[in-house]
Amino acid sequence: MSDLRIWISGSRGFIGNYLVHALKDSCHELRCITNNKVSGDNLIYIDYSGKNHIREIINLYGLPNIFIHLGWGSVYEPQSNIHLTSNVSNGKNLIRELFSCGLEKFIFLGSSSEYGDRKGSLSENMGPKGKLTNYAKGKIEVSSYGFEIAKQLNKIFINIRLFYAYGAGQHHKSLINQLYKSYLEKSTINLSPCEHYRDYIYISDVINGIRLISNINESAIVNLGSGRAIKLKEYVNLFWKYFGGEADLPNFGSHPKPHNEPEQPYCYANLDTLKRLTNWTPSVSLAEGIKETVDALNRSSTSQVF
Repeated sequence: MSDLRIWISGSRGFIGNYLVHALKDSCHELRCITNNKVSGDNLIYIDYSGKNHIREIINLYGLPNIFIHLGWGSVYEPQSNIHLTSNVSNGKNLIRELFSCGLEKFIFLGSSSEYGDRKGSLSENMGPKGKLTNYAKGKIEVSSYGFEIAKQLNKIFINIRLFYAYGAGQHHKSLINQLYKSYLEKSTINLSPCEHYRDYIYISDVINGIRLISNINESAIVNLGSGRAIKLKEYVNLFWKYFGGEADLPNFGSHPKPHNEPEQPYCYANLDTLKRLTNWTPSVSLAEGIKETVDALNRSSTSQVF
């Protein structure tokens, strides 16, 4: 990837931070893009809604080979209307203008929530089923548009359907950070029954996956998960065990599962497409990932973790 020019949106988020660190020494030019008017080293503001502004930035900095679109507003509010309005219109505008200017490959970070409440092994050729959050609806709309435009213009559009990524450095309201805070303070953490399932993939596998998927030279939907499901209660208990917290502090069932969360039945990523296109599948076990996460949190406990 040493001769590549890559632009990344959402570079200051959980996944973006790791991805920028992984790519910064392995590509010719890496630029971090934002639609928020903020300053910072190697951070470029683009008005995603403005055709002319996108073209001005391309004229100023040149065209990247690959655009990786991680940025997406209000990810912690899955029913927010922003997922059906500005997130969609901005995503479509970026895709259209970048492809029109000559971009060859656009990589879009989608979500396992695009499957809805399907059960079992989830393959990329499956459509959504059941009730969808606005977040999932927005991702599906942008992805569909990307494939359509890519086909018209003979470009490459890749939708990475990411399952549940975890690791140190997540948002302060994340489950992991709330568990860690409870452990440090020796305080009770009130939880839902946690009887639903998730396919968790450790952050290092997420980054390796994105890097390898970036080398694919055909349009595709690609699952990126661990390929296995675990009940959320078991996941919490594993973290608590590695923390060494007092056994009775996680209070399961103290409140119902949040109404805005999807059903999350027993399901997991089918990784056949990922393996076929990259000759790779995630390798970090859940036990290894949790241990590495806990070790990283402990190393950072004197800094601002939460």
